[in-house]
Amino acid sequence: MVQVLICPTTATLMLLLSTLPAALTGNNTLKCSTEKITVSAGDDVILQCRLEPPVSAESIRIEWTRPDLLPCIRGSVHTHEDGRFLYEEQISSYNNRTRLFADQLINGNVSLKVSRVTPSDTGKYRCYLPSIHQEAVIELSVGHDGFVPPDSFMEHKPVEAVVGSDVILPCVSKFNINVDDHILEWNKDDEEIYTVQDGRGSTQVDDYKDRTSVSIDEFKKNNVSLKLSGVNETDRGDYCCCIKLDRDNIKCTKVTLDVTKERKQHEDKQQTKTEADSIGSLVGIVAVCLVAALVGFVLWKYRRCDRRRTDKPNMDWNLSTNVKRAQLLNLDV
Repeated sequence: MVQVLICPTTATLMLLLSTLPAALTGNNTLKCSTEKITVSAGDDVILQCRLEPPVSAESIRIEWTRPDLLPCIRGSVHTHEDGRFLYEEQISSYNNRTRLFADQLINGNVSLKVSRVTPSDTGKYRCYLPSIHQEAVIELSVGHDGFVPPDSFMEHKPVEAVVGSDVILPCVSKFNINVDDHILEWNKDDEEIYTVQDGRGSTQVDDYKDRTSVSIDEFKKNNVSLKLSGVNETDRGDYCCCIKLDRDNIKCTKVTLDVTKERKQHEDKQQTKTEADSIGSLVGIVAVCLVAALVGFVLWKYRRCDRRRTDKPNMDWNLSTNVKRAQLLNLDV
């Protein structure tokens, strides 16, 4: 058998090379939708993102996250790496509702499809490609009758507290809460420190037992602020106030607590001030004593000088008398 070696022409090689995906470089840019996307509850939505110029994204890590949920809800909306979906990193409320377009990854299409959206899906979605340090954010709004707005809670500033004091961590919703149907959770560092369910409150972590409470009467007024008693330094950090409206609809807001030793510092300042006052008083007493001694010395010197002036005429008179006596006695003086 005679084997015939067929050499491809230059045109054929160029055609073959053109079908291969381009290599990912630092010149690739992530382009995503810039306008806010508004859909109705129950719809499917596509968050469009792609690499330009087109390049294969099949083997790189693609992270779709919700930065507006952190630190209250951790995890990703959808993460893809080395050709597979990392379901273990996904936020549970997105289970079986997200996907990338696998057949389009080779062309740099990293768009995310979210199915059967709910009001809790409202927020900001971040697409991040770590290998080329590219990211973009898309805002999604999901509405329906009784729509819960994205800014579902009253705004508040970080809370400051002194060690040993009591403090209120504010959380007031802009939507109606039903104490019998909805669940309230206060979390810190992924731990449930206080919950209210079926109208009853309970503490879940020993460190916060007998130190946390929520007023049920205020709960009915959409005020689910947490009272924290006997603040200590370990209480410092971010707290999450979350209200579960239903299984797939949860609203959260973050409250930051800053704890200081101001009371101890105040006591230290008072002690320092007392010590300074004592030293000042002592210096004052010493100064008065020195002034008194100086005045006494001056008076003593003055009296001594005055006494000498008084004794001088007597000395002169005695000298004159002695001279006269010597003359009478014919003594040379």
